[in-house]
Amino acid sequence: MSDSNYPQNGRLDPPVDDARDHALGEPQAGITLVEYGSYNCPYCQGAHDVISHLRDRFGDRMRYVFRHRPIIGDDTARRAAEFAEYAHETSGEYWQAHDALMKRGPALRPEDLSVLAGEFALPPHDASTADAERRAQAKVDADTASAKRSGALLSPTFFINGRRYEGSWDESALSEAMLGSMGHRVQTAALDFARWAPSTGLLLLLMTVMAVAAMNSPPRP
Repeated sequence: MSDSNYPQNGRLDPPVDDARDHALGEPQAGITLVEYGSYNCPYCQGAHDVISHLRDRFGDRMRYVFRHRPIIGDDTARRAAEFAEYAHETSGEYWQAHDALMKRGPALRPEDLSVLAGEFALPPHDASTADAERRAQAKVDADTASAKRSGALLSPTFFINGRRYEGSWDESALSEAMLGSMGHRVQTAALDFARWAPSTGLLLLLMTVMAVAAMNSPPRP
């Protein structure tokens, strides 16, 4: 994606919808962490372990949402995403399938999907499950399009309460950002400032200088 097509506002598009998204945690949780990820990805596998620790740490304060962004050009990653959605459509076992796929990580092979289908006792792909298969494919397509609109150029990419997180993926950094640490707020404000049009930024800078000068000048009639 070229810079001209890169979303500059850093916002999740569309917002989380429990009727559409796969979520762990309550809608009223104070922190919603959204991940755009891919199966068959070592970084997403590492993030999977981090998310598990964060959920243990934050408990009811946290809601976790996973959206698909299969690695571009990786057919196994795409098929794995559709497998997870097919498990959801036919047996309601999305999170069980998600966990099983993530635990295989970069070692995931196409034949593993057949093995997992047997372990989950998923129905075979035939005329009776054609609608479920189409819905699974449509969900992966929708998530992939959402990733592009939201500026999720890599897997994994995280959003915290609807704003794209632009930091490291380790547990400490993510937890600090989720808690709204001062360091993360300053970083976010700096990134927002850098995205503003130059004229707007210069005007704000000029107004700031004038305000500081006024505050440090003696009162005049």
